[in-house]
Amino acid sequence: MKPLNGHSGKDGFAVADGLLKTLDLDSIGSLVTLGADVVMLVDKASIVSQIYFANNDLADYGLANTVGRHLRDCVTIESIPKIDSMLSAGTSRHPVRGYQVNHKCNGKPDLPLVYSAYSAQDFPYTIVVGHELRQQMLDQQRLVQTQMELEADYRELKDAETRYRTAFKVATVAYVMLDGERRTILDANPAASALLSSAGAPLSGKSIRDLFGKQDRDRLGDAISEARHSPNPVDLDGIVIAKGETVSLTIRSYRENGITNLLLAVWPAEQNQETKRQRGEKAVGAAAIDLADLPEAVVQTDTDGMVLAANTLFLDLIHAPSLTQVLGRSIGTWFSTSAIDIRVLYARLLDEPSIRGFTSTLTDNLSGESAVSLSARLNPANDTIQLVVIPQMTASERLTIPSPGVPDQAEGFSALVGKVPLKDLIRESLDVIEKICIEAALDQTSNNRAYAAEILGLSRQSLYIKLRRHGLEDYRPGANRPS
Repeated sequence: MKPLNGHSGKDGFAVADGLLKTLDLDSIGSLVTLGADVVMLVDKASIVSQIYFANNDLADYGLANTVGRHLRDCVTIESIPKIDSMLSAGTSRHPVRGYQVNHKCNGKPDLPLVYSAYSAQDFPYTIVVGHELRQQMLDQQRLVQTQMELEADYRELKDAETRYRTAFKVATVAYVMLDGERRTILDANPAASALLSSAGAPLSGKSIRDLFGKQDRDRLGDAISEARHSPNPVDLDGIVIAKGETVSLTIRSYRENGITNLLLAVWPAEQNQETKRQRGEKAVGAAAIDLADLPEAVVQTDTDGMVLAANTLFLDLIHAPSLTQVLGRSIGTWFSTSAIDIRVLYARLLDEPSIRGFTSTLTDNLSGESAVSLSARLNPANDTIQLVVIPQMTASERLTIPSPGVPDQAEGFSALVGKVPLKDLIRESLDVIEKICIEAALDQTSNNRAYAAEILGLSRQSLYIKLRRHGLEDYRPGANRPS
């Protein structure tokens, strides 16, 4: 082995062994804590003789009270066998990752630690080294909570699917869902199978052309092509199916996974009442014609917030399968977590003809939330409101919260009232204040991170996390101050 500083590797260990023998117990404990959170010296009777902490906040958990007590008496009941195994002289193999135990703490949650023990023949104590797992436990709890929320959302989605599937099955009108590209049937309800199939067999996978008479297949194909590119339903009357019966159709397009598919409603031609009902729904969506060519997601409502029209970009944004599921509903349906914001927006439109840059949170049909910017315009001629919804994709699009202490701070906040929800103003203002307090602590301590954490009442780990979040890892006192 190549000598290092005049000593071989074996000589280096001998020097270290001699150095340790010259240190007292306090020095050894302090030395070991440089790489651990908790260090205990446990005597042969398993009684804690001394304890050392790397973080002062661990003292709040009452670990100092373990001195003079059996270590097994200081942990929860399920951790006692682990302590006995760790301190037992007869145990030859210990877990590589140590023993995970929980300390009993009066008035606080149990403190999770992972312990490893070291003992030597000539050393009167067993050195127990511990690493705290509080952050890991919090992360695990967040993971479990997130998984539970996902499972709850999945159950709600399955329940909604079951409800819509039941309504689809029991409907007396024949409904056929059609692949817009291949023009094959994706799904059909029992009423459609009974009307279009001679044997009432399932229709899924069949070509729609095969279910109609040869003389009307070209008419049907042209109507399907028109419906795919039209925001309004396409009507087709007097068309003969393969069974020889004459039927009427209404063809509507809808979005599914970025593809335009079709929904066909089919009923016997002599059912005039059904014809009136299907045709009546078309007039409601006629107002969407003016919105179809707009490059942003747009929805049109009355002054009470009831949806009158919407373009396909808005349907994609909220994951709505068809326009008919949007018409007649309140716009607040998709802003349920920020309903106050929408009421403020609509109230302001009574005094201002148009509003831009109004920030809110949109909740889509799958319960997903996203930050959006709203622009609105009131048309006094027909008392309708056009609402443009723009997703906020980058941080540069967000409105800037003025920093405390800057000139005209009050005016800056006043300009954001009505554009930014109050909870966002408060949250981001607290972030700014937190950053200023951290900078002040670093200035006062000449960039001593450990001392800065102490005067801020934080652990060093928490301070480093906040430094990364605020971009202060390379902060130097006075470097960012104006001269």
